[in-house]
Parts: sequence; structure tokens; C-alpha cells
Amino acid sequence: MKTSKILLILTSIIIPFLSMAQMPVMKIKGTDQKEMVSLKNLNIDVQITGNIAITTMTMTFHNNTNAVLEGELTFPMPEGVSVSRYSLDINGKMREAVPVEKAKATEVFESIERRRVDPGLLEKIEGNNFRTRIYPLPAKGSRTIIVGYEEELRFSKNQALKYHLPLDYNQEVENFSLKTTVFESILKPELSELPDGSFNLKANGNTYVGEINKRNYAPKNGLTISLPKRNDLPEIQMQKASNGYYFLVNVFPKAQSRPKQWANHIGLIWDNSLSGLQRDTKKEIELLGLIIAQKKNLTISLATINNQFKNKGTFTIANGNWAKLKDAIENMVYDGGTNFSAVKQQSFQADEYILFSDGLSTFGKNVISLNKPIHCINTSLKADYSALKYISLKSGGKFANLNTLSANEAFNDLNEESLQFLGIKNGADVRQTYPSMRVNVNGHLSLAGILNGLNTEIILQFGYGNLVSSQQIVRLNGTEHALNSIDVSRVWAQKKIAEMDIQYEANKEDISMLSKQFGIVTRNTSLIVLENLDDYLRYDIIPPAELRQQYDLVLKQRRMDIQERKTDLLNAAVSMTKDLKTWWNTSFSYKEPVKKIDDYPTPVENTVIVPDRVPQRQFATATPAPLRAEKLKEGEAKDELNEVVVVGYAAQAKSIQTASSTVIRSQAMSNTNSALQGRVAGVSISGNRKSSAESQQAIIFIPEFKSDKDYMKTLVGNPDSAYRAYLKMRPDYITTPMFYFDVANWFYQQKDSTRALTILSSIADLDLENADLYKTLAYKLKQTGNYDSEIFITEKVLQWRPMDAQSYRDYALALADAGEYQKALNNLYKVLTQSYNSQIADRDQGIEEIVIAEINNLISKHGNRLNLNGIDKRLIQPLPVDVRVVLNWNKNDTDIDLWLTDPTGERGYYANNRTKIGGRISNDFTSGYGPEQFMIKKAVKGKYKIEVNYYGDRQINISGPTTVTAEIYTHYASGKQQRKVIVLPMAADNRSGNLVGEFNF
Repeated sequence: MKTSKILLILTSIIIPFLSMAQMPVMKIKGTDQKEMVSLKNLNIDVQITGNIAITTMTMTFHNNTNAVLEGELTFPMPEGVSVSRYSLDINGKMREAVPVEKAKATEVFESIERRRVDPGLLEKIEGNNFRTRIYPLPAKGSRTIIVGYEEELRFSKNQALKYHLPLDYNQEVENFSLKTTVFESILKPELSELPDGSFNLKANGNTYVGEINKRNYAPKNGLTISLPKRNDLPEIQMQKASNGYYFLVNVFPKAQSRPKQWANHIGLIWDNSLSGLQRDTKKEIELLGLIIAQKKNLTISLATINNQFKNKGTFTIANGNWAKLKDAIENMVYDGGTNFSAVKQQSFQADEYILFSDGLSTFGKNVISLNKPIHCINTSLKADYSALKYISLKSGGKFANLNTLSANEAFNDLNEESLQFLGIKNGADVRQTYPSMRVNVNGHLSLAGILNGLNTEIILQFGYGNLVSSQQIVRLNGTEHALNSIDVSRVWAQKKIAEMDIQYEANKEDISMLSKQFGIVTRNTSLIVLENLDDYLRYDIIPPAELRQQYDLVLKQRRMDIQERKTDLLNAAVSMTKDLKTWWNTSFSYKEPVKKIDDYPTPVENTVIVPDRVPQRQFATATPAPLRAEKLKEGEAKDELNEVVVVGYAAQAKSIQTASSTVIRSQAMSNTNSALQGRVAGVSISGNRKSSAESQQAIIFIPEFKSDKDYMKTLVGNPDSAYRAYLKMRPDYITTPMFYFDVANWFYQQKDSTRALTILSSIADLDLENADLYKTLAYKLKQTGNYDSEIFITEKVLQWRPMDAQSYRDYALALADAGEYQKALNNLYKVLTQSYNSQIADRDQGIEEIVIAEINNLISKHGNRLNLNGIDKRLIQPLPVDVRVVLNWNKNDTDIDLWLTDPTGERGYYANNRTKIGGRISNDFTSGYGPEQFMIKKAVKGKYKIEVNYYGDRQINISGPTTVTAEIYTHYASGKQQRKVIVLPMAADNRSGNLVGEFNF
């Protein structure tokens, strides 16, 4: 039996960061978490110095099952919060994580995971969201993790910094402890919310400590601490640097502001994508009402943005009456992915704009092209704060985060021109100070930098525009202010990264370097824990301090022998090109009588050809021993085909008869009306003879996919009523990808492609940085001809998984679909020239056969428009074929086989990869993403049948069932090329084969 592994998908965990916290436990979709994994111990340590709070959570999870589990914990972080620590127990001892490039960390984690050992990974995904992956959670055993995060505390209107730790749990924790320490506070902290009546802060000089320890405890209240500040007294922390001192300064200038004049015509952009359901729209409406009440008389143009941009009309507001606009917003339908780039300036004119969104553009680039100020408002816990800040900053607008502000506070901020920090006067003795740009000051400014010498005096300047209205002197002295309670250098690095992240693409290399230096999790840097020294050596990852001395010693002795080998596929591709050319030049000769098939008429549109009588042809397919061995996986061989296989169409006839089919006719032969020839007296194939396809109509027909899920029964009537039914039942399937896939497919079949695409694009909003989901989405976009969106989706997958050859290939083929042939060629060539670790190179062995065909197809069709200087000339070989079928799938660690039965009844598959009439099956991929390919140079007349044998995958996650896409070509790499794309979800362990489609040649 295969060893099974379960991937836990957790919708919320470690949520004390959030305003509406849940129990920090693992949640398993569709399963009672109490029966699977429980939180045994929770220890929380809070340390506050100045405006910096460090919260460290130590959690022990217990696996109550007899199965080995893998944990995936996804949790959002508030604005300005970053993970500072991650640790995992290895052999009973906690081991600290080290920073690694994100793509490399994912690659290493998956590589080690397959060896059934103990890696741990924490990574930042889209927006300010983080994901922890842990393997294994042993059967009836426990694992302990430590996650620490740092945040800059916000200044409230009552001249106090505020720290909040939500603790409203709905389950008891067996062992619970909380310790809070406030360092060097001149004024006594105030407790406005207590987790327990026994909790109190006790003074020890200027340091305050509170602590509780409980058994079987479920706190109902959180912890809220107010830290009063004097506006005449700066707070300064310093830390020795290699050259000078890092410093952190907090000043509290008196709030000054000037009233803002709102424009008479405001453009309101409302994000009504599926993720909008997670926003606090009541709070957003409350803020909008305050703005309207202040202005009273104005014009508001309303537009919505999901996968498309729609102008919803203009509303004239008189005396603050906005009932019609409010009604339109309150009755908004939320559906689809998000594409900011769809916003069109020319069709949506206004004097300034307000955007209500989470900033996550999941279905298009996160760039909005408007030339007037855009004020961005967010209420979602899962948000891309950097994107929203950048849109506001670039346009001259403001950003308001309603997770940390009340509607009134946000209105006051938006409704006034705030005092700004303008810069530093007499700053010659300091360098790299952040913020380095103008920022609004709402009673508090936190500034970090590096002091060149031992002490100096700087002057902070505040004002409006270019006019300085106030100044504050700050004296920096390393001997007086150097403290050990916080790592000032990390705070400085986080401030620098946060500012660079606003323009991520331009700064991503510098962000990566800085984040690795200071151990900070960013978009392109993760934290990883490995099991043993050999793994750190093999993957060239510098280990934590406990292993560093041993690592340096071994590395010096045998560096070249132990590091993971890197290789590209180019040499293998050159060899494969020769092999393909030899096959292509081979004359196949085969003559054998075939039983008569009754003639049947040419099918008409939306019909399926089902022969009255079906030939039953027998042929020997004894699997050679070496091929059997190739299919062995974890001690079990794949079920082999019978020694004598009966092949025909009878087994599929009933299912085909009950399915509606789409018939795709060859356009080149559209005038041919003669009946299909169902009789093959014999086959004789020669490399020199004229292709039968040149005188034969090629018809591709496939069974129309119809889901048998219960929810499909409600989709009846016209598209309008069906859409209402979809929205009504959606809450029951809100996180089920195949629900959107199936419903979208129904709307495509009804020719309602607009609604279909919106429903389909919702898949992009279901999970953050989920390559499996995006691959499924890309397949359907290819099938339906939405090529620009296909490019965006495949490019995202490439960003997330650059270690996979298939990522470059999928992106290249999307570019080719959209007519960007040079970029397509360049990225296809990258498949062969990228460096892969030995495990991935072995996994993908044979992909070069598919890529060579695709490179030469591009060259044969568009060579006069392509620059071939960068392509190895040994790979350029014309390889036109009559038939080509390519199969791809969306999940890693998956074994899928392509079966192709030809008109003689012979089935080509992994153990019979060279058929008698010249058919060729590419290498068998037993893991990874495929692809697998069938080609035949000179096709014989008759019916070809495509099936998929889905042996299964090794993961259960939010991505739903494995989805395959098959591309069927006739006259491939010729002037008559035709293509049909088929996308199907697979039923696992259907070893009799899943019918994909058939075509007559």
C-alpha cells in the first residue's frame, strides 16, 4: 500500500494577532478538528519597549489520530507586523529557523519532505499573510513550534500607544500561560482589558511585569495595554553597529492639522470580488456616510471592480441624502477574482477617487491607472497593505486601515491635511534614516537610522507642503541610550524593508539581501528549519548558531562533494532531438487485417458518434520487467494492464450516449460531407507516402463534461435564474474550488461567457499563492480563449515556483496563445537551460521531448518573426506530425498516464510507448506535474481514443481534485494545424481509464 500523507488546510490559526481571534489550533476542512489535532500547550510572552512590541507564542499541537499528518497554517498579520522568529522541535529540541530565498526554501522543503523527515517552513504569501508548513505531525504524537512577531504600536488620540492581544478563544487550552513585560516606561501603563481578574502589572523601577498560568483555560477577554507618553520627551534606544550605532527615536509632536476640501465629483471604486465578503462593509459604509455628511452636496460616480471593471452610474447627492447610492452598495453582489488593471480612466472621470478594497489583485496586475488622488480604504484582515499604500502614495491620496482605526478616526484623518514629517536638519552625522520620505504624523513619529559616531544632535522638522511649522531637537548618545531589551538593528531593517516594499519589483533584490541578513520574512525570503547538518550542507543553507561551527568545518573539507548537484536539461535535449529526428525519419510498415466496423454517418454539431457494433481487438502488451520497476512507488507497483487487453469502444458507449458532445471540424476540410470511413482492411505506412490527413477530414469530438454534484441540479432555467441559484447555494460551498469550476462550466455551455468567467475567476480568491488552484484556472482560461488572463495566472505560478520546469513551459505556452511568440520561445528555451536540483531533474526527465516539439512548432510557424540567435542550433529540427496529444495536470506528486488507442486497436501507454503504426509516447511521469505526449507522424485512417489513467496523488488540500488538460492537435507544426483543449477533473483510482475524447482521421 502507498504511504498516505494528509495535508491539513487551516483557515485560521495563531490568530491572537487579529481583532476577531479564534482558538490557535489547526482546522481541517470538513472534519472536527478536536478529533484530529488539539492545542496542548500555549505560552505567550509579550515584551514592550518604547513603541515596539515583541509577541512570542510557543504552541504544542497533539495529533490524536493514527495517521502521520502534515500541517499548513495560514494566518494574516496586521499592517506593520512582521514575523521575527520561527522555531520547530527537532528530536525533542527546539531549533531556530534561518532565512532563505523563498523559492529555494519551497524547493528544499518539498525535496526533504519526500524523504519523510522533519523540515519546517514559514513564508510570507500575498499581502501581509504568512503560512507555516510542518511535517510530520507523528501519529499520537506532538510537535512544538515557536512563532514570534514584532509590531510598531499605534498612537491613539489620548496620547498613548496601544497594545492589544485578542484572547477570545472558544476552546480550553490544557496548559496556558501569559507573561507581559513593559520596559523603561516613565508613565505607568494602564490596563483597559484583562484576560483574567488575577492579571496585573507590577512595578520594578520603570519596568512593569504581569503574569498568569492556568490549566484547562479558555480566556474570554483579551489583553489591552495603554502606554501614556509625554510629548516633550523623546524616547531613544540605541545599539552598537560595526560602524557607529543603530538608533530608534520616538517623538510625540502635538497634533496639528488643516481641514481638507473634498472635491465636488468623487469616483467611488467598490471592490466586489469574492474576497469582498471578508471585508467589514458596514464600517466602510459608515465612513463613506461621514464623508458625505460633511460635504453634503456632491456628485458620486460608482464603479465596481472584480475580474472586470463596471461603471454603475452617477448619483447626485443633495443635502447629504445618499439613500440610492447606499442601497446600491448594500445590495452589491460579491463574485469573481480581482483585476485592478481593468480600471479605465477614460470611462470613469472624477476629481478624486475612493477605493474600498483589500488590495489583493488576484486576477490581474495590482496597478490602477488614474491620474487623480486615490484614497484607499481597507477593512480586511487579509490585505496587501503595500499595494494600497503605493496606490495612495503615487496618486497623492491617503490610506486608511479600518482594522486599526474607527470610522470616526479614519474620517478625521481623511478629512484633514495632516502634519507631516518633512525631514532632518543637521543630519550629517546620521545615515539611512527611515522613513526617508514624507509621512503623516498623527501625534507620533518613529524614526530609525544609523549614527556615524558616538553622539550627535539632530533636528526633526514638521509642517505642510514645503513649509516648516515646528521642529524637535533629539540628542543621540551611544553611552546613554544603548539598551538590550530590543534589537534596534532589526527594527531599522524592518523600516527600510517596509519602505522598499512599496515598490517591490524595483527593490526586490535589495529586500532579499537585507531580509536574509536580519532574518526577516518578506515576499521573497522565508524561514526554514532542517533536520540535520547534512541537509544544511547539501542545500547550501547556513544553519543556526548551534550547528554553525560544525557546518563551517565540514564545508571547508568537502564543499564540492556534499552540495546538491545542479544541472540543466540542454545536453539531454540535444540527445533527445537526435532521437526524435531518427523516429521521425523511420518508415513504419504494418499490415494486419482489422475486423470490419460498420460505416456510420458524419456527426453533426453537438452529437456523438457511437458505432452500432464495436470491434474487439486483442493484442499482447506484456509489460517488460524494467518498465514494471519504473512504476514501483513506495513498495507497491501500479496495477498493470492485463497481459492480453481487450480494446474497443463498447465500455464507453453507454457513457458517451448519455453525454452531449461538441464536434470540432477541421476548417481546412469544411466542405467535405462524405461519410466517415469505418472500414480499415489493412494499414501500410511508409515514411515517403502522402499523409492520409491530406485527403481525410479530421474531426475531434469529446464527451461534454457534466458534473454529477448535487448542486448542479439547481442550475436550471435561463442563466439569470441559474445565477441567482448559484449565489443562494454558494455559502455552502464557499471554499470548494470545484464548485466554481463546475458552475462556470455550466454557464460556458449556456454561452454566457461573461458570467462564466466571473464565477471561474473566483477560484483565484479562494487561497493565497496556491499554485494548484492557479494551474486549474490557467487550463480553463486556455480552453476558453482568455489568453491575457492566462498569461497573468501562469506568470504568478512562475513567480511562486521557479524551481519547476513546468512553470516556464506553462507561461511560455500562454504567451504563444496570446501571439507573443518571441517571449514564448525564450521561456520555452529556459525550460532546458534553467538549473535544477538532481531530484527535480530526475522527476522531470523526458520533459525535453515535449519542449523540443513546441520550440520547433513555434519556429516552423513564426520563424520569420523570431530571433533564433540564442537557441542552440542542434535543437532546431522540423518535426511536423499528423497527430499530437499532450496531457498536463495541476498537482505535484501525482501519477497520471496518457493512453492513446489507435484505429488498429493498439493502445499506446507507458509500457507500450512505441506502437506498430509509429505512435510515440513520451516518458512516464510518476510524480510532479507531467506532461505526457503522444505523437504520430503519418496517421492512419480511423478513430483515435484518448484516455487518462489517474493513479492518484499524495495530498488532500483546498485545491480539490486533480485536474488535467489535454491538447489535441492535428497537422501539428504545419500550415493546417488544428487544436482542441479539454479540461477535466479526475476521479482517483479509475484504472479503467477516464475518457478524455476521440477523433477521426
